[in-house]
Amino acid sequence: MFRRLIFVLCMSTSSLYGKEVLTVYTHAPFISANFGPGLPLKEVFEKTCQCEIEYVVLDTVPLIVNRLNLEGERTKADLILGLENIGLDVSRIDKLVPYASHCLAFVYDSQKIPHPPKSLEELINSSYQVILQDPRMSITGFGFLVWMKKVYGDNAVQKWKELSSHVLTFTRGWTEAFALFKRGAASIVFSYTTDALYNELAKGNPHIKAMHFPEGHLCSPLYAGRTKATQHSKLADQFIDFLLTPEAQNLIATYGWIYPIKDDCIPDKWFKAENYQPSPTGIAYTPEEIRDFKKAWVQEWIDGLIE
Repeated sequence: MFRRLIFVLCMSTSSLYGKEVLTVYTHAPFISANFGPGLPLKEVFEKTCQCEIEYVVLDTVPLIVNRLNLEGERTKADLILGLENIGLDVSRIDKLVPYASHCLAFVYDSQKIPHPPKSLEELINSSYQVILQDPRMSITGFGFLVWMKKVYGDNAVQKWKELSSHVLTFTRGWTEAFALFKRGAASIVFSYTTDALYNELAKGNPHIKAMHFPEGHLCSPLYAGRTKATQHSKLADQFIDFLLTPEAQNLIATYGWIYPIKDDCIPDKWFKAENYQPSPTGIAYTPEEIRDFKKAWVQEWIDGLIE
């Protein structure tokens, strides 16, 4: 079972004041106390409308999708933020718009690894201990499973066997994995390319860096999805349009540490950072093939670990 976090911000005394309420389901990183663009976006948007944003926050995107499907037509959700191509389910969505993107990467401590692997193949063949996420529970972990399959095809099972010899653990999610990395359990963790920027600019740790591989990286747009059940479609559309404005795009990058969908909205401080690298070359895949082959690919991962 996933550890579940559900909380609601701005519970509605708003109706007392005649304000329209937009209920937004999103995942924990979007509204984190330490990072996340959710609160700055809410503050700016509410100044433009007679409305109020009410966030309903769960740990992960899969939990959001599961809840939306369980609620069906009874859902109070008007908008979903953070949907991505890995595990994308649009059965309850009638409008889908990308507002940002992110790319997966191995993140390492350069004080411990001054000469890191320069390719995925080199990493697999190395002896460095790495921390990964379980693809059955973690969207990040499943992203790496897809990455392995797209790079190695029918040889993926063999590559999992080689890599598993120096995997410290498969955690249930990204949060647990990065916590282990910060405690020094291993010098490499599977995460995101922009973690290096966050650690340098927000934490003063430029020695935390991301590996960029010639095989390409698994990248995904992040989508805003208007639900079919919404009773506030015009307000939902207004918020989606707002997410694409230069001001909102800059907030998304500055507080979310993800790539804005518009390149000219990348914060100036990123370009000045030691660890800045533009979004890497993405590996081609489709949500349809993820949906069709997910079970088979997870089974290959299991086979690679136990054979």
